[in-house]
Amino acid sequence: MQDNACNAHALSVTLLFLIPALGGLLFGYDIGSTAYTVKQMQNSTLSGITWSENASDPVVKGLIVSATSAGAFIGSFIVFAVADTIGRKRELQTGSLLYLVGAIFQYFCCNDSLDAIVGIACLILSRVLYGIGIAFSMHGAPTYIAEMSPPNLRGLLVSMKEAMIVVGILCGYLIGWVLEDTPRGWAYVYGCSSFLSGIMFFGTFTIPFSARWLLLRGRDNEAILSLKWVFKGDDDNIMDIYKKMKNLVASQAEAAVLRGSADKSIFATRWRGALTAGVGLVILQQVTGQPSILSYATPILDDAGLESYSSVLVGAFKLVATLFSVFYVDNYGRRKLLFIGNGLMLVALVTLSISFCVDDSESSTNNSGDIGFKQIVTLVGMFVYIGGYQVGFGPIAWLMISECFPLEIRGQAVAFAVSMNFFWNLVVQFGLPTVQEQIGNASMFIIFSTLTAYSIFFVHKYVPETKGLSLEQIESFFEQQHRKMAGNNKKTAETPLITSDFV
Repeated sequence: MQDNACNAHALSVTLLFLIPALGGLLFGYDIGSTAYTVKQMQNSTLSGITWSENASDPVVKGLIVSATSAGAFIGSFIVFAVADTIGRKRELQTGSLLYLVGAIFQYFCCNDSLDAIVGIACLILSRVLYGIGIAFSMHGAPTYIAEMSPPNLRGLLVSMKEAMIVVGILCGYLIGWVLEDTPRGWAYVYGCSSFLSGIMFFGTFTIPFSARWLLLRGRDNEAILSLKWVFKGDDDNIMDIYKKMKNLVASQAEAAVLRGSADKSIFATRWRGALTAGVGLVILQQVTGQPSILSYATPILDDAGLESYSSVLVGAFKLVATLFSVFYVDNYGRRKLLFIGNGLMLVALVTLSISFCVDDSESSTNNSGDIGFKQIVTLVGMFVYIGGYQVGFGPIAWLMISECFPLEIRGQAVAFAVSMNFFWNLVVQFGLPTVQEQIGNASMFIIFSTLTAYSIFFVHKYVPETKGLSLEQIESFFEQQHRKMAGNNKKTAETPLITSDFV
């Protein structure tokens, strides 16, 4: 199958990436736009709502910001139950429809006839609905792209999906900044996402089901058509790809029967290596702080005395840093980029901790628009923090969960990883305003520094290098590791790829 990697239809590869990746863009858009909307909701003149004073409460602010993460966490359990039944394509269709409905409802929550309780409740419920859409989309997108992409493009395309998240964050920052002085601007910002949601929904009808998923469901004729949609060549060439994939799926199914019901659970011992690597990365991606901090970027930068447009600059830099990782992930590999990224994050977080410890009252109260030492250090620190995340955790965590889980448990394992991702996102997003108020930004960044230092150890200990490998080769590697742990040191000819110590 790798021999045919380059022999693919350009339009098909574009569509199999672009349609699912819109789900990532809409996810990122919510993160970026919320950084401005929570600020404008507190303005009694511009908000257009009767409960603007309530929006200043840290608990209310935390609920509004974290509502989509709560929805994504809830949705991940639904995905866990249905992912392998409905397939990746149906996941993307469901996610895009929920995006559309959630965006429309969020727009109509800006109604001054609603009292505080009803207004806040309606907005939170609308964002929860949008968040459930995130769960379906962020499970379906990396899985679909990984299963349908030619092996030599898989790293690039799955990482580009992360770049689309960053494009969404930048668009959210940019539109929020443009509309920050517009009455009811926050409602327009949220409503804008409905247009892309509609494009994604109708776009899902132009792509086929994943060939690997179709084979798993016994729908062989459709799987052949799906392969023809991606790969060029005559019928013999396509059938050769099909037979290789079919044999692998069949052998996995036969092995599953022999193993019995005990190993069908994703928590079975044989899957522990893959589950530890994939789930561990997505948890550390969240608890090291950046996805949540980006939702509060505007107020954090305000505290440092920086203008509101600074968050737009942060978003633009985030995109540039992401593109570096996207284009070099298959050259440098996953582990090296994780080490580089986490190292940069650690340096930046220590710098930010020191920056916010400095009592720079003169520059903080400066109304002349001049940028002082504290502001420069804070902005540079944020840039390095974001750059490190985008080189490492940003694209690599999603890439790893799309490729390290065996086909037999991939749907449920990715769903579990996504649920853990959004659970910790929810915890950090909800708690961040209260933490900032109680212990301050300096202490908050110290906590994130400690967790980032641990993440470097985690990558060294548990995360293998998977660049240039087919999904089946990666599965064989984890199978080899399981056998070694069970006392069987026999090496297989199919896995000369990664050493036991992950070097």
